[in-house]
Amino acid sequence: MEQSDESLYGASEADFFRKRAESWDKRDLQKFDLMLKYCEDSTRLVDVGCGWGKFLEIASKQVDEVWGVDESIEMTKGIEQNCPRAQVVICRADNLDLPSGYFDIAVTSQMLHEVKLFGTRDELYRSLSEIRRILVSGGKYLLVDHLDAGDGNVDVFLPSEKVKLLQEFESKFKYYRAKHNVMAGDIIRISKRTLQDFLSKDIFLNSPMESLEMNETHNVFTRGEVEDCLAAVGMRIEDWIEFMDVTDDLINKDGRFISGKPWMRKFLCVAARED
Repeated sequence: MEQSDESLYGASEADFFRKRAESWDKRDLQKFDLMLKYCEDSTRLVDVGCGWGKFLEIASKQVDEVWGVDESIEMTKGIEQNCPRAQVVICRADNLDLPSGYFDIAVTSQMLHEVKLFGTRDELYRSLSEIRRILVSGGKYLLVDHLDAGDGNVDVFLPSEKVKLLQEFESKFKYYRAKHNVMAGDIIRISKRTLQDFLSKDIFLNSPMESLEMNETHNVFTRGEVEDCLAAVGMRIEDWIEFMDVTDDLINKDGRFISGKPWMRKFLCVAARED
């Protein structure tokens, strides 16, 4: 799909995300805690796809200079209040209006999958090349995004009222054909990818984000693909952490695994610029 010049997020979508962030718990903030550990001793940080600046607010307590980049003006509203000293630039990830060789740390937090899913392959590589360009030699790139759950099915227990929610999700999801099978009683058989998308996307049903979220997936990257993409633009992986156990997501739906091994659905990749 070709990416248009318009941002994916308008006023209603941005407002939805800001309101949702007000109810974030420790699990929602886990990615920020993981990233922050790699920001020690850094002096200049940029968050590409910064939104309303939550990570900038957190990182500014230990990083001297913080910048935020987003293509959506609406999404950046609130940064001045959340992080007054952040410098904000409105531009696209594949054409960063930022100085070369300037930042110790560059961050993309659940942004790169949108470039992959809604843009072109060239845009993905240009975005990564731009991130490399703005880093100092040896500078770190912190990439947080969605892991591909992979092939295969699992059997899970899911209460009848949550099965109804799953059925609504399956009827609206457009990225691929999502369908579960009833095994016995409240036990269903479902593909790992469908379960992951349902557990991470049901909150968007009947919201301003529904149309966008039903046309994309949260099964996006494998480690091998990330490694190949980064190597192609001159960056190497130094650390790889997988987090967000789907078991916890299932428990939040009053469900549990009957058969099949649980997995992590997000990752933090720490890469360094090579020269």
